[in-house]
Amino acid sequence: MGRIQWEAIAVGLGQCLAWFANWGLVLAGTIPLWLGFVVATVCAGLAYLPSHEGQHGNLSGRRKRWKWLDGVVGQISLIPLAQSQDVLRVTHLKHHAHTNDPELDVDYHTRGPRWWHAALGVHRGYASGQQDVLAAHMERDPAFAAGLAKGTPVFKALRLIRIAMVVIWPLETLLLWWLPEKIAVSYLGVYFSWYPHHPMEDTGRYRDTRFWRIRLPRYLDQSMQTHVIHHMYPGIPHWDEPKAMEALRPFIVARGVRGAEDIPETVRFNPLMS
Repeated sequence: MGRIQWEAIAVGLGQCLAWFANWGLVLAGTIPLWLGFVVATVCAGLAYLPSHEGQHGNLSGRRKRWKWLDGVVGQISLIPLAQSQDVLRVTHLKHHAHTNDPELDVDYHTRGPRWWHAALGVHRGYASGQQDVLAAHMERDPAFAAGLAKGTPVFKALRLIRIAMVVIWPLETLLLWWLPEKIAVSYLGVYFSWYPHHPMEDTGRYRDTRFWRIRLPRYLDQSMQTHVIHHMYPGIPHWDEPKAMEALRPFIVARGVRGAEDIPETVRFNPLMS
């Protein structure tokens, strides 16, 4: 804790730069649209994690001098997702405060018996009941309402820009922005929410998140197996979570964290496969 998280800053700025360059290359005819779609989808999949670190003040290392990095880099990183850093920050912090609470967890709409329920649930909008959760927080917490009010113009501006681009480049906008965003949001719902919290029944610091295994290399899900560390200690930078998991393993097991007995003693490149 306390260090500037240069890894997340590099990913956030790098993927956004690649996203813009991808647009230029496709429009210039340098690369085919199908390849541009693949690149845009990868960029969108990488867009959220740097924003997430900024939401917790981890890009700046929670240093007052560098605090601007959290908002600026976080927002730049979110362009491929057409989202607002301020909106995601206040909603995500409510997720931490009320994890797995059906009435107050803003991510509860990702709940379901199978991963594809999360992949689809994140797109249901009003039908998911999420708006009722947001309304409850707005009524109870003026700071939450202020955060939404601050971030909503950015969200709307990005959506209006995309609508305008549809008029000029309809197919390109579909395949380089809209569809990659939808795919990325499904990916995030599955790996950033469903897997770490499934079945979303337990609450409490040591029970609301779990350690889990998957047959894919952990870098393909951006090491979300370590998400349990994040919920216990949000101030630990994401890239430092594997070492924290190693050091805290006895403590985590003793506290009865779900899946803790499967945590490897050494977290390296890909030890989290089943």
